[in-house]
Amino acid sequence: MIGQQPAPRGWALAAGLSLAVHAAAAGAVLWQPSWHWSDRPTEPAQITVTALPVPTAPESDVLEPVSAPAPPELAAGAEEISAPEPEPVAPSASPVLTNTALPTADRAETPVPPPSAGESGPAAAETDPRLTELFDRIRSQLTAPCLLALPALDAEGGIRLNLLASDDAQIPGLLRALTQGLETQVEGQAVLLDPRQCPGLAFARRDARYPVFPLAVRLQSQDVASGESLRGTISGGAGRYVTLLMIDDNGVTHDLRRFLVNAGGRIRFDVPVARDGAGRDTHQLLLAVATPSRPETVSRAAGEPAKDFLDQFAREIGPEALIGVGSVYVRQAKP
Repeated sequence: MIGQQPAPRGWALAAGLSLAVHAAAAGAVLWQPSWHWSDRPTEPAQITVTALPVPTAPESDVLEPVSAPAPPELAAGAEEISAPEPEPVAPSASPVLTNTALPTADRAETPVPPPSAGESGPAAAETDPRLTELFDRIRSQLTAPCLLALPALDAEGGIRLNLLASDDAQIPGLLRALTQGLETQVEGQAVLLDPRQCPGLAFARRDARYPVFPLAVRLQSQDVASGESLRGTISGGAGRYVTLLMIDDNGVTHDLRRFLVNAGGRIRFDVPVARDGAGRDTHQLLLAVATPSRPETVSRAAGEPAKDFLDQFAREIGPEALIGVGSVYVRQAKP
């Protein structure tokens, strides 16, 4: 009938259904169930990791000695040096015979002619007329601070003069001035050093016996490839503690005492060397020093620049230490 009011029960049912639907929708939003509408597995997100390069220090042209055991031929019966045993001396020989020997230029085993009977010390070497005038020229003409002349005898008894300097421009002229006009032919050889090695030359020249040093440093070769070994002997330090130092061409001081072996009264060394970086024309400087006791400066200050190290070292050992000098060129190994 037109105008008739709906029954109250119908309105109640509609209101209940509407409330149930809204409640279910709100629960789904809050609960967020995981409905799998497809059987295809979900692919994991891809992560890309980029490694950043680690900053490295600039390469330094450093020559770094490599530790190694004593060579096999020296290991049997050899004793590593803490205080060298006195070298045996024949009854008819002078006890300072080995102190006057000039270093040989080539092989370590080449004997140097001994002085005649009754002669010893630097005076015996200077009585050789071939050497007297050369020594006088060295003492009078080489007065600049970073110069050192090393006379040597080759295997045939010829005279070789190694001139150590940090300025290669002045070496040819000095060699001519020292050797020109001598009755005996002298073969000159230039040895270029880095200016940071100059304190080593000043340290050696303080010996009043220069250019005849008390210790003889004999090298098997003055040209060694990187990765090979520097071999040689040191004589003249009988009964003393012998220290071997290398001042590389960056002016850094290296302690090589752990490579010294006293075998049969002779001190030998076998030092593996390696060049880090590009090759250079400069040589490495070797200093052998014999002292009454083990110097403390070497253990404490090795690795310091030559000037700082040698200032401390000279104060500790005083003027009575025996000195020997050598040089070696370390070239890059062939690829």
